[in-house]
Amino acid sequence: MHFPRLHIFCDFDGTIALHDLGDEVFIRFAGYSTFAEYQHKLKEENLPIHRYWRELCSLLPAELTLADIAHFALEHRLDPTIHPLLAWCNAEQIAFTIVSDGFAEYIRPLLQAENIDVPVYSNRLVQHDGKIQPEFPYSDESCSCFCASCKRNTVLRSAHPNSIIVYVGDGYSDFCAAQHADIVFAKKTLAAYCNKHHIPHYQFSSLNDVRRLLIKELDKPRLKQRHQAHLLRMEAYAIE
Repeated sequence: MHFPRLHIFCDFDGTIALHDLGDEVFIRFAGYSTFAEYQHKLKEENLPIHRYWRELCSLLPAELTLADIAHFALEHRLDPTIHPLLAWCNAEQIAFTIVSDGFAEYIRPLLQAENIDVPVYSNRLVQHDGKIQPEFPYSDESCSCFCASCKRNTVLRSAHPNSIIVYVGDGYSDFCAAQHADIVFAKKTLAAYCNKHHIPHYQFSSLNDVRRLLIKELDKPRLKQRHQAHLLRMEAYAIE
């Protein structure tokens, strides 16, 4: 059976997108001070992630539409080096999947504008009776990760068991998935977490760094799964 030698899972906000658009949406439409208050509660772990998103959405103005959010997203930019990375993945038959704890309603318009067509796993926004509400199709109660869209489970369900799992991210929602990955690219909060928990990783600035370093990895005589990550994946498979 054919399977990708590598499977890359990549965060969106602050990684593919140059800014955290999830944050930017709520700062723009709910106000900075309100957003900062909820961010503080979330980071101090006084607010569960699902409730965080629901309460933030409840503060959005009644006249706001999903089209307004898509239009706002299109004012922002992606890391331009996503294109050579995806072209290289296509040439090398390397699977590439976006995992995000943000929302499809701003992710997909940006990807479509850049002609990027890859699998995306994220939360969703819906509008009921004129009010925007979040939905969490990839949530999982068996995982206690800091993420409403469980990235670990997307990795487990999407990757072939024999593939080398590559994870690229920058924030809190990436912690759990990075623990379960064989090769980790990290910056900002995720890099600090990897340092603290002794998770081997490459630091990166742009997705061009990811492509350049993965080319070197593929030159190695034999790529291996990271032992600790493999054990954690086996434990998670057993639970699921």
